Amino acid sequence: MVLIRPFISSDNDALLNIEKMSPQGNEKLAMVADLSPDITIRYELYDNWEIMVAEEHEQIVGYVGWTVKNGPLKPYIYLIEVMIDPNFRRKGIGTQLIKEVEKCAKDINASYIYCYMYGPSEPSIKFMEKMGYIKEKEIIICEMSTSKKERIKAKYELEHINESDLPKAVELINQYYAGRAHFMPFTPKSFKDRVNKTLGYGLENFMVAKENGKIVACGGFWDTAVFAEMVYIKEPLMWRLISNVQGALRHLTHMTLVPKEGKYFKFRNIVNHAFKPGYEDAMVDIFEHCSSVMYETRCEFFGTYLDPADPLLEVLKGFRPHFEKEYIYAKPITGTLPDFSNFYVDCRDTIF
Repeated sequence: MVLIRPFISSDNDALLNIEKMSPQGNEKLAMVADLSPDITIRYELYDNWEIMVAEEHEQIVGYVGWTVKNGPLKPYIYLIEVMIDPNFRRKGIGTQLIKEVEKCAKDINASYIYCYMYGPSEPSIKFMEKMGYIKEKEIIICEMSTSKKERIKAKYELEHINESDLPKAVELINQYYAGRAHFMPFTPKSFKDRVNKTLGYGLENFMVAKENGKIVACGGFWDTAVFAEMVYIKEPLMWRLISNVQGALRHLTHMTLVPKEGKYFKFRNIVNHAFKPGYEDAMVDIFEHCSSVMYETRCEFFGTYLDPADPLLEVLKGFRPHFEKEYIYAKPITGTLPDFSNFYVDCRDTIF
């Protein structure tokens, strides 16, 4: 018989072990995260979270974690992850854990539950669909390698943000994401608190681009390696071919790096980006600056998660990104689903 109970700190190592045994993907493309020694570190990005553990004969066999977010009218729930020990799958444990989240949602009168599903993870996607979750949105993961080539002189004034610039930067962010599902406008204080609370981020890593002293673009770079390093345990065939020719050609031309199968890599995420219409090149300046900084700090890969309709996607094509997909799945509980057609990606949700 399976016992579902709240997480306690002594469960930490068992949950980390299950995570390592549970790669995301399929036989052609799969990856796994080497998490921080404290599994709750990513949960602490949120104000209200919970983890429930599944135990069979005093052995931990799975867990589920979620957080409650405040919507404009009712709360809703982000299902962070559900993990089952591979030796205990197909025994209904995942179903029991998902029902725990749904029970919580009903108890607090949450409107709906949503989650991210990695595109190649077909078995997990089928499971969530079986549980009544519906694919509502595609999210693009843009992955780029850092560059050591000389940067062209920036067209705009690039600065780390200061207190006096914070209101205008927040105003730009609010304008950029206005009307998107899951976006709640920031105040200068709430934005500062959110950024400074986020481990590996902080306002010291938030950049603004100015023209004649006025902010026209902004974005932060977030060191997600403090939460986890990633490794592809199944690398796409095309990447393998690229890796084979890189050594011979790198001294002749700039080559885009690709993560090597079986080798852990660090990743930084560009977050809270925004720019005024017509200032796409200011965003390019910020990305080139971030790429240079990351190269100097030996972080070889960076990227961002985007709604396909986000105008930044077109800007980033010049960086020769590798694209992967995630999908947003959702299920109504005590209300209706929002319109996900125009979506704000909460960067906290993008940690594997």
